[in-house]
Amino acid sequence: MNTLTVTKNIAKYVKDMGINISELSRKSGVAYGSLYASLGAEGRGRELKADELTDICFVLRINPMDFAEEKEVV
Repeated sequence: MNTLTVTKNIAKYVKDMGINISELSRKSGVAYGSLYASLGAEGRGRELKADELTDICFVLRINPMDFAEEKEVV
């Protein structure tokens, strides 16, 4: 599982759903600066850490594996 791909997919989900990063920070306990650098800032490219990912997914009630890159079966 490529964490940068997961981070980009979560960022797209957050943007598409209109989720407020400040509110997500308060609810998840993940620092706003970290969330902004990972999810809100175009081009910064900060990857989410595993614990941040799980905290965010818990708050949003989503499965982290839903954001993993699908691999082609050979």
